[in-house]
Amino acid sequence: MIDFNAVRTDPAVAKVVQTEFRRAVGMISGRWKLEILWLLNQGTHRFGELKRGLPGITQHMLTAQLRALEKDGLVKRTIFAEVPPRVEYEITPAARRLRPIFVEIVKWAEERDTAPTPAPALA
Repeated sequence: MIDFNAVRTDPAVAKVVQTEFRRAVGMISGRWKLEILWLLNQGTHRFGELKRGLPGITQHMLTAQLRALEKDGLVKRTIFAEVPPRVEYEITPAARRLRPIFVEIVKWAEERDTAPTPAPALA
């Protein structure tokens, strides 16, 4: 658990926490990574299912994002020895730990939909 009082008062602790935060955000940042993780959070998917679930993503971009997520230990790729070969993707236990964050993002979005829109500032 992060001691936010230590982060506020100790620059060395703040630097370590900021470095870890940057590393974590780097693993999930990008145009498609969170959406891929969201879909895989629903269950195992094949490449074509992921592509259909992400309108606008190119095959090249999906491949690149899946490889990056796999490299970071967030996605597991399973190849089945069949003809033609079948490949399935699923989230790892590390990525499963993001589920509460996904729930909070959805809650936040729902609250934003019901929140009154602030009046524009007058110049």
